[in-house]
Amino acid sequence: MVMAALTLSPLLNDEDQGSAALVVEPEMEIARGEGRLPLQIEVAEKLVYLVEVDVGPFKGVSVGEAVFKSEQEGSSEVEAGAFEAAFEASHLGYKLDHRLVSRHASGEEPVLESSDTQRGSENRRRRLRIGERGGVWTSEYRYDGHCTGCDNKDHFVHPRLPWNKHEHCKKCKSGEHRVWREMKSRAVPAHTLDFLSVIYLIRSLVDSEVLRVEEPLIEKNRLWTVSMEVSGGRAVAVPLGEFECSRVLLDATKPESEPDGGEFGGLFGMQGTLKLWVHTATGVLVQIEGEIPVGPMDLGVKIRLKEAEGTPKGFGVIAR
Repeated sequence: MVMAALTLSPLLNDEDQGSAALVVEPEMEIARGEGRLPLQIEVAEKLVYLVEVDVGPFKGVSVGEAVFKSEQEGSSEVEAGAFEAAFEASHLGYKLDHRLVSRHASGEEPVLESSDTQRGSENRRRRLRIGERGGVWTSEYRYDGHCTGCDNKDHFVHPRLPWNKHEHCKKCKSGEHRVWREMKSRAVPAHTLDFLSVIYLIRSLVDSEVLRVEEPLIEKNRLWTVSMEVSGGRAVAVPLGEFECSRVLLDATKPESEPDGGEFGGLFGMQGTLKLWVHTATGVLVQIEGEIPVGPMDLGVKIRLKEAEGTPKGFGVIAR
């Protein structure tokens, strides 16, 4: 079965509208079964973040922008909506264009479709589908890898020396030389999520006034248990302004049923416990703090809100 790429249609007019937030209502709720938090999807929300890293003694070095969007789909029989997160960065010659899309539907299969696409200095594609198959909740996962050998001349490289043969590329980082691998399927708990969806699920957590929940999460073809814990709060200053925020700690642990090995890869490759600062009244993400492994080092990362459109009613800076 071929798994098509997911795309979001243009959500908002990208012309500069200043820092004032455009309020659009109401949000859609995608039910996830009894006892589980629903997903809230805004009509047309766009959040733009400044991405900063700590490189040795240099703190807060700006390396690019992250843009989070949401949109709704609807019909008489199906409610559906999607989240998109895109991170574009360039630093010391390394270029990155990383895009995540998660589409959720109520009343059709699959319940969740997601894509993870990276372009730039390195290239890769991943696709995931989750839904019920014969009464069993199942995930279907595909990814691409460098072609190991074929007759496609586009995968051949020119010899460096005139007496060498024109031969198939053995390994490179070119996206054109990557091919889809066979699909992998496995049983998963009902309403298992991907990481981008967990970020948006925090809005329902804030609404529920529950301090801690755990949810099943699939990362590649590996199952994890992700915990979301509300732990204190304070005013947080970001480029858009100062917001009253709650701190939410995100951590992933491997269930006993899963084999050992492998590090968890969170949002844009972040690892370890993530510290999220979300607007206390609405759950809108204001700031993320975490680490990204780069070779032998772990770089501190901050993703800080600088523009917001289409946010829920009640979102705003602290009144002075």
